[in-house]
Amino acid sequence: MYIVLALILAIGFGVIYALLYVLGVSAAGMLAFAAIYFAFQWYISPKVISLFSRLKYISDAEYPDMHRMVTELANEAQVPVPRIAISPSKEPNAFVFGRTRKSATLAVHQGLLNILDREELKAVLAHEIGHIKHSDFAVMTFISFIPMLAMLIAEYFLFFGMFGNSRQGTGYLALFGTGAFVIYVITELFMLSLSRSRELYADNYSATATQKPEYLARALVKITYGQAASPQQNAAPQAARSLYIADSTHARKEAEELIKHKDEISKILSNAEIERLMSSISAQRRGSFISSIFSTHPSTYTRLLLLAKAKGDIDAGR
Repeated sequence: MYIVLALILAIGFGVIYALLYVLGVSAAGMLAFAAIYFAFQWYISPKVISLFSRLKYISDAEYPDMHRMVTELANEAQVPVPRIAISPSKEPNAFVFGRTRKSATLAVHQGLLNILDREELKAVLAHEIGHIKHSDFAVMTFISFIPMLAMLIAEYFLFFGMFGNSRQGTGYLALFGTGAFVIYVITELFMLSLSRSRELYADNYSATATQKPEYLARALVKITYGQAASPQQNAAPQAARSLYIADSTHARKEAEELIKHKDEISKILSNAEIERLMSSISAQRRGSFISSIFSTHPSTYTRLLLLAKAKGDIDAGR
C-alpha cells in the first residue's frame, strides 16, 4: 500500500512538474495551481457525492438500532461518530465519505437495509467504520487529485495541439498532452490498486471488530447476488462508486475461482450460499484481466478467502 502510494505521488508530481517546467510555467505558478485545484476538489467532493446520491440525513429517532450500532462501533474504534444518511437507491450498498474523520458521513442504501439481517448489517457498518479509522476516504480523495490533474493537463495540451495556431509549436503541445495522458492512465491504475487493498483492510477490520467474519461474508454474498439480479440498478453515480463496500460494474470470472477455493470458503458460507453466489457471478457480464485491473474493489472470492482465514485465526485463538 505504501509503495503504491509513494509511486503515485512520485510519478504524478514528478512528471507533471517536468511537463509544466518545459512549457515555462514557474514553480510558484505550478504550486498555486495545484493548491487551488486540490482545495477546490477537497471542498466540493462531499457536496457532489451527497447531491448525486440523494442522501437524507437521519436522526437517532428514525433508525435507533442502526444509530446505536454505529455509535458502539465508532467508540470501539476510537473515532468520531459519523453522521448517518440514507440513500433511496435500491442497489444494496453502503459507503463513507467526508473531508476529515470528524466530518465523515456513513451512507446506507435502502436496498441494503432491505436484504440484510441485523448481524450482517452490523458487519457492513464495521467495515465502513474501518474506513474511517484508516482515513481511507481522505487518502483516496487526496490521491485521486494526481490522475485528475494529469487528465486536465492532457486535455488542455491535446486541445491546443490539435486546434491551436501552428506557429505556437502545437506539435510539442500535443506531445506533452499525450505524455500527460499516459501519466493519467498509470496513476489511475496505481490508485485503483490502492483502493482494492484498502477494501481488504476494511474487511479485516470488520472481522476483528465483530469477531464474526462470516456475517460480513454473508452480507457480501447478498450484495453481489442483489447487484447481479438487478443489473439496471448498478447505474449509481460514479462519484461514489469507488467508496462502496462492493462494486460489480467490472464483473469477472469468479465462479471458477470459487470452485477452486470452495473448501476454504465453506468455513464461512454454507453450500447453498456458495451455490447462490456462484450463480449470481455467472449471471454477470464476464470480463477479462483488463477489467479486473480497472476495478475499484477486489473480487468477491478474494474477499471471502480473507474472511475465511480471519475466522480460522479467530477460532484458533479462542
